[in-house]
Amino acid sequence: MKIATVPSKKRKELTIIAILLIGIPLVVFATYQVYNLITRASVESKPNNVILSNLTTSAVTVTWVTDVPATGSVIPVVNSSEKSPVIDSRGSGKRYTHYVELSDLEQDTEYQFIIISDSKKYTSEGSKNFTFKTARISADTPTPNPIHGSVNGASGNDVMLYALLKDKSTYPVSTEIPTGGNWIMDLSALRKISDKSMVVVSDSTNIVIIAVSGSNKGAVIEGSYSELFDSNGKLKDVYPLNIGENSTLYSYFPPAAMLEAYSSGNETPVTPVTPSTPEVEEEEEEEEIFDRRFRIIHQLNWIDMVTANGSVGTGNFGESTVDIVNLTDTGFTVLWISEQKEQGYVRYGTSLNSLTNDASDERDGLTNRGSYYVHTVSLSRLQPETEYFFEIKSGDDTYDNDGSKYSITTFATLGSPPPFESVTGVVTGVPDHKEAIATVFIKDGDDSGSKGESLKMSTLIDENGKWILSIGGSRTEDGSSYFEYTSGDSLYVDILTTVSSDTHTESMQGISEKDIEISLGATSSSVSYTRVELLGNYGILGYSSGQNPDLAPSSNNSSYEVTSGTETPKTGVLDDVVYLILLSLGLLTTGIIIYRSNMTKPKRKGKMIGNL
Repeated sequence: MKIATVPSKKRKELTIIAILLIGIPLVVFATYQVYNLITRASVESKPNNVILSNLTTSAVTVTWVTDVPATGSVIPVVNSSEKSPVIDSRGSGKRYTHYVELSDLEQDTEYQFIIISDSKKYTSEGSKNFTFKTARISADTPTPNPIHGSVNGASGNDVMLYALLKDKSTYPVSTEIPTGGNWIMDLSALRKISDKSMVVVSDSTNIVIIAVSGSNKGAVIEGSYSELFDSNGKLKDVYPLNIGENSTLYSYFPPAAMLEAYSSGNETPVTPVTPSTPEVEEEEEEEEIFDRRFRIIHQLNWIDMVTANGSVGTGNFGESTVDIVNLTDTGFTVLWISEQKEQGYVRYGTSLNSLTNDASDERDGLTNRGSYYVHTVSLSRLQPETEYFFEIKSGDDTYDNDGSKYSITTFATLGSPPPFESVTGVVTGVPDHKEAIATVFIKDGDDSGSKGESLKMSTLIDENGKWILSIGGSRTEDGSSYFEYTSGDSLYVDILTTVSSDTHTESMQGISEKDIEISLGATSSSVSYTRVELLGNYGILGYSSGQNPDLAPSSNNSSYEVTSGTETPKTGVLDDVVYLILLSLGLLTTGIIIYRSNMTKPKRKGKMIGNL
């Protein structure tokens, strides 16, 4: 009998050990998770690094960061009277960064304000008050000087960007960055701290660009304007803004633009009030959405990108691809595609027989020239209403319009441009060489505003397929006025690269609030799809039958369904801390019961033998 019970006893002991080995780590892990939740909740959402930016005669932007995600709004105080709170320009969601724009202010007037972070008020105390003073109206008219680029490693729409002079003599200009990571801002909004007068930025002006995505998290680049940006104001690829840990972010800001946050002493939670008459236009909250798309592609039109001799495969290259875009009173851009990857530049001048100036590709440095398939050369700082002649040097070839040279006449200088507005987009399916250019024009669609079409504009597409373009200064076809577009007009986008693509059309309705998505390499007529059901749940104790009851079956085999949500799919019981704790305690309890049961059996057996 004893020999028969030994293996059983060992199995029970091994079972107990296994349960304890699993249960104890789970208890430790669950305890750690609870500790994190408690300590995280206890961190105060105090505003840190409060900064004033975009200061004008009638507006200012107030920004700050918090150590935990929090809601944020600002209450302007006028004559000791609190006005309606103004929420974050990106919506009322919880974020690490906070961006509030105050507008409709009086010129040359001092204002106080209060920050509401979550449900607690913060006001002015100590050496620095929560105050600012708007600039006075002057006769100076700023000339728009837009700069643009992209940020890498950004988290949703929780990133802010600043630009200011390196000598800390100006209030910064700022912008909030949408989910796609593209940004654009106007350096003409820079104002001196001393007298709030406007600042003119030249090629030699030293500038600092700062991206902030949280406390001690962001990116910084600095240099002269000509070092950082090309002639179109695009941040050069050699100066990437990569988000990471950085403890020196706020050392670049002038002290006069930075404020400190102090509690008002009011410990009674304040329920944030949604303003009935908001100071700025409210936007819908943009939640981070997990857009789950599944499709099976049955057939594609494959394109031979590279031939035996290394040339591009479209057959559309050389002098026939030359195009002139971005024509203004002070410059224009020349585009073309070459058969081989080669260097390219433009030689130009005001005389047909004297082309004495050279203009390099926008991606070239000051001393070196790169080799490209897709070429973009911008000529800037030209004279208005002047005829310029030019020829193109592409590798060993010279494109000179059959010996007569190319010619173009710059436009007359116009008055103040329309409001600053930009469009952004992302292109997928770009060839492996990552070279592409977006060309854009606007076409009248409702017989309102300007008639016909605008002149063509262009911008480089970065290696991630993203692009951004300012359209506020677009001109009519004859260049005599700015193109007045309406929501009924259409935007036409062509992608210039080594593969052919169709023209993409986008409505101008809300054009600045959306990313234009363009896919190269396939059209709807060449691709068919099979809809794949999304599983309802996944993972441990979250098994699925493979069917999702939330998706209605589709009878059209050439389309696919898309579902979106604000949460990731649940992966089972381990996703919930409460369930994790219960599972851990259950395993420990089971182990203890088995152990106690195993220990009592020998006692009972010994007692039975004694009775016998």
